[in-house]
Formats: sequence, C-alpha cells, structure tokens
Amino acid sequence: MLARGRALYKELVSIAVSEGYQLTESALRLLERCEDPPAVLMNVISKLRAEEPMAVVIDLQHVKHVAGVDVQEPLVEQHVKQEEKGEEIDATQYAANYRVIQLCGDDTRIEGTIDEFIQYFRSRYYKLRRIIERRRDTFIPVSELSNLQDGREASIVAMVMERQEGSKALILTCDDPSGTVRVAVPKSNNGLYEQAENILNDQVIGLKLRRSNSIFIAQDIYFPDIEIRRRDKDLGNIPQLYACLISDIHVGSKKFREDLFERFLDWLNRGRDGVVRRLKYVVVNGDLIDGIGVYPGQDKELATTDVEEQLRMAAKLLGEIPHHIEVIVCPGNHEPVRKALPQPALQQRHRNILAEHRAITFGTNPAHLVVEGRRITVYHGQGLEEIIQSLPNISYSTLRENMDRVMLALIRARHLAPSYGENTQLMPLSDDPLVIEEPPDLLHTGHIHIAHTTSYRGVQLVNSGTWQDQTSFQKSLGLEPTIGTAVLLELSTMRATVRYFS
Repeated sequence: MLARGRALYKELVSIAVSEGYQLTESALRLLERCEDPPAVLMNVISKLRAEEPMAVVIDLQHVKHVAGVDVQEPLVEQHVKQEEKGEEIDATQYAANYRVIQLCGDDTRIEGTIDEFIQYFRSRYYKLRRIIERRRDTFIPVSELSNLQDGREASIVAMVMERQEGSKALILTCDDPSGTVRVAVPKSNNGLYEQAENILNDQVIGLKLRRSNSIFIAQDIYFPDIEIRRRDKDLGNIPQLYACLISDIHVGSKKFREDLFERFLDWLNRGRDGVVRRLKYVVVNGDLIDGIGVYPGQDKELATTDVEEQLRMAAKLLGEIPHHIEVIVCPGNHEPVRKALPQPALQQRHRNILAEHRAITFGTNPAHLVVEGRRITVYHGQGLEEIIQSLPNISYSTLRENMDRVMLALIRARHLAPSYGENTQLMPLSDDPLVIEEPPDLLHTGHIHIAHTTSYRGVQLVNSGTWQDQTSFQKSLGLEPTIGTAVLLELSTMRATVRYFS
C-alpha cells in the first residue's frame, strides 16, 4: 500500500509539472482519496485554464471545487464510521423505498412523417440550448451572423451536421432553426482543436466565432456539460443499504457463464460480509437474455433459439435471488422489444414468464430510478457505439484504457445517444426523452461489456460489465469483455465498486 501511495504521488506530481503546475501537499492528499486521481487532476487543470489562466499552483480548494463532496474529509470520515456500523445493518428489516420513472409507454407510436423528425430535432436543440445558456454569454441566431462585421465576435448554439478534416482546420457544418453556417477550427489552436475532435455529429454545442472576411473561425467551444454537484445534504436520512448493478447476462447463449452467475447467486444467498447483508436492490440493465438474430453468426453460438425458453431459463436464475431483495429489469438490444430508443418495458406475456418465481419490477430503456432518495438513470448504452467509433484514438480493442473518455463524452453531451441515424435507432418523438435535463446521482450503462466506474462533477458513471465470454463478433472487433462483474453501490455515500466473481 505504501509503495502504491508513493507511485501515485510521483504520477500526480509528474502530471502537474508536465502541464505547468505545482501541487500543494493538501491537494495531493485530497487527490489520493479520489476514485481516479489522475483523471480528477486533469479536470482540475482544465478548469483552472478556463477560469484562472494565471494560476500555477493547485491547492486544496481547487481540487474540492472540481471533485465535489465525494472526497471531502468529513464525508470520508463519515463513510468509515458507516462501514464500521455496517455490520449491524440487515436489509431484511428495511422496507423498499423506490420508484421507476418510465420514459415511454407500451403504446408509444410514431407515423414516420417529416414533421415528426423536425419536431424531434427541435426538441433536442431547444432543451440543450437552454442548458448551455444557463452558464454562458448571449447567443444569437445563426441567420444573424451575416450581419456580423469583419473582425467582430459573436456566439451561437448549433447542432453539428457534419465534420470535415482539412489540411489546416476542422470544418464544422452547423445549423439552428434559423440557418446554416460553416465554422473553421484551426489546427494551429491546439487546445481548441483537441476539443473539436471530441465533437460528435448531431451534438448540440455553443460556439464563440470571429468573422474573418467570409470565414467564421471558432474562438471557443461550449459543451452542454454538467455543473459540479454536491451530495452532502440529507446523508443522514439515507439508509446505508446497497444496490447491485448488473447487465449483459445473455442467458441462452453458449457463451453465458452460468458458473460465474451461480457464484454470484451463491454470494447473494450465503454471503457473510457486511455488503450482502445490506443489499436491498438488484438492477438488471438490459440483455438479460441473448435473443435471436442480433449480431452476425449469433445462431451458431446459441444454446436455444427459442426466446421464451431463454426467458424461462432466466426466470429460474432470477428466482434464486433472495426475496427480500427488490429486482428491477430493463431491456437492452437483445430483448424481444422494439429496438429504437426509448425502448418499452418487456411485453406482458414475457413479463409473466420472468416473474414466475419471484416479484420483478420492469422498466423502460432508459428509465430513471429513485432509490432511497438517490436518482439513478438506467440506460443500456446503445449510443456508446457511435461515441467509440467517433472519438479519435479509441476503438473496441482499446476500450479498457479509454472508458473514462467514452463515459465522459456521453455525460458532457447531456444526451444518451448524441449521434442520430447510425447504429443506434431513435424514435422521433415530439419531446426528446434522451436529453439529460437533470443530471442523476449515477448513470448506469452496459452494452459494451467493460466494467468501469468513475466520477465526474458529482455524478457517478458506471458500466457493469458482462456475464458472457467473448463472442465471435466481439473477437472480430478486438473487444475483450470484463466477465463476471457486478457493481456494488452504497446508497448513503454513492460509492461504487466493481466486484469480480470470475
């Protein structure tokens, strides 16, 4: 432990020095308590460059400002006391306190008209515009840029329609309801160009522009992003219970690791540690079963091609979860429901099969859960595919090293599927339910089979991994899944940790 501490100390100092900063001792001690100290430090540096460009020393307050209450000393001490008292807590003595906010109904329908698509994109645009306007300067319509005098600046909020890589600049074609504009992001402006590389097609952003003859040159980029949030209020009123977050079980696949899942069930039933005695909720975030015809060559890897048989197999496994634990099941892209987001909950006849051996609550994808006062967004994560394919220097083969970048791109876009019309199908509803209008306490994703936890500005970001061995399709992508994992969430402190059953 001491050796690890010294190595981390050197790494943090090295990062700070390479970026032109010095770290105080108190800032170092606080960084060491963070879940991902290097990532938090880079966020601190990014914040300092934007808000205090003359600063060269990073102190305790700078770290607290970015990291939030998660790592403040009083809360750390409180968490230790809670862990010490945790042995006395018995989840069987607590009444469940949760509700599921569904994002669409079983009867949600569209006509597929042009007007529906126009209304959908306007809904997305105006929701995200309001978020950007809360924190930035005055924005003008794109149509008014033609009146801007040469050398003057103005700011707009626009949706990115297209990105084109030029020899000297990245060209963004953007529009708002009033018109279209092409914006140049010069490669000579390294910091701004790096930000622009992380922009996704169809993402809504703010841009500060300077007119140079007939060219509009980007001076700054405003992502919707989220404000720093604090979770120190009402801590004493939230019981020290756990929620277990899992996904991508894939029952019915020959690759399903039933042995590892049985080990997980055994822990739930006979575990003696303080965590399992405090566990009150299990959330299954999509792909409980493997389904049929989801990826090329899947039929060769199925144990059964009968979807209802897959559901019956899954029902027996879920029936082994102790009945004092509430089970919530939301669909993914492998379930027999509509593929376009938002996905409805499983249809009633499939719910009846799954609930044969125990009570289950069914949700949509995405869905918002309010569990013991904590707000958790459960989203299977189909929109992560476009992010992986769009961000520079990221591929399925490098996901383990780049999960922070992928998860942060999603939450900073304030939209669960920022890119439209690629792999992820979206329903053009009149009110876009995938905009993250109110940041949750935790965003739970799955789909890409890599277990990961991180924290960003007071929001916990979790991907819960998988219970399925690498498929032939994943092998062709170079994706190495994290197998046999569950994320354990302590609800009073929102501390999330990955537990391995492999």
